[in-house]
Amino acid sequence: MNDLLNHIAAHFNINPNEITCEKVLHGRREKQNVHKIRIKDEKFLLKRHEVCSAATDSGYTPFKIETDVLSMLNKGGCNVPQIVWLSEQQNAFLMSWCGDETLDSISQKKSDTNPIPTDWVTQPLLQRILKELCKIENFFAENASQFQPYLFQHNLEQNLRRLLEQGRKTLGYLQHLRKTSPTKSQDAQIDAAWKSIADRLLDAKPTLGALDYQAHNIVIDNQQPYFIAYFIDYASIGWDWQERRLVQYFNSIGAYKEGSNFISLLNSELVETYAEWVTQHRENCSPTEIAACVDSHHLLFYLSVIHRILEAVAKPKRFDSKVLSEAWGNLQSRFKHAISLIVEVKLSDDPFTNQLREIIAECQTE
Repeated sequence: MNDLLNHIAAHFNINPNEITCEKVLHGRREKQNVHKIRIKDEKFLLKRHEVCSAATDSGYTPFKIETDVLSMLNKGGCNVPQIVWLSEQQNAFLMSWCGDETLDSISQKKSDTNPIPTDWVTQPLLQRILKELCKIENFFAENASQFQPYLFQHNLEQNLRRLLEQGRKTLGYLQHLRKTSPTKSQDAQIDAAWKSIADRLLDAKPTLGALDYQAHNIVIDNQQPYFIAYFIDYASIGWDWQERRLVQYFNSIGAYKEGSNFISLLNSELVETYAEWVTQHRENCSPTEIAACVDSHHLLFYLSVIHRILEAVAKPKRFDSKVLSEAWGNLQSRFKHAISLIVEVKLSDDPFTNQLREIIAECQTE
């Protein structure tokens, strides 16, 4: 670390003793590869990539991917950190400090008078974040050929099929928690609704963008006259569904935070704004279908969350179960809240998603 700070000091033409280095926390957990750097009155984020091997067919490392992608996005006018200094030899770079809070952290904040965390997150802020996300999607689409060498190759359809299969099993488990077992006719109705949702999600066109999308990767700068949101973490980019990104960016997990729980920041107004933008920038898309895709991804996301909780409870001694319990805390509370979010957060008028939502609501009641 001292060697790295010496290189930074040489870049700024200062003494290394003039640099202060602080740890960055993710909840109560220390992030090992990032540090807050203070040089006089300025703050920066120092990031050092631990993986030095190639991550793409073109031979680019995560360091090369992230630094080049951030530079391109920054030049394109997107709200991402600006790179101030980098060292390929050290596999590290210094970027502008974008804020002390993330969308995840401010979503989990509570006060004595307002115990609901989302009071801290205003609709104008969420609208600005949404518009910036759309702007980034547009930039990736317009410059797809330039990003081609940096793309991470993965079978996104196979991954989605796995999640859909997993989601259907989880839905079946929730059904069997009821006092009365589902009839063959009810099972057939669920299968039909699930097939319609699966076909919709699989038929949708993926877009280019980040592959690490979560509320923790949206940094909020509140030092301005109004909030500014910056998108971070572009060490891996590739094809995925933007509706899936939207759902995970706008759902706070609150990992490693005492008393935290899942918080969905999406509502019908945001989804309507997003759907209108998509229909203007993508071919053959209707607002109704886009809203239904967002709603379906939201349902699938929380069914996946429930699946992870059930696995952790069923096999508590497994390493990944212990990690999940440490990150999420009270799994029973998380389980109940995940179900309530499925039931209460209605993002479209899609009959199939709403049918499954009603079935899950019945399971919750019983």
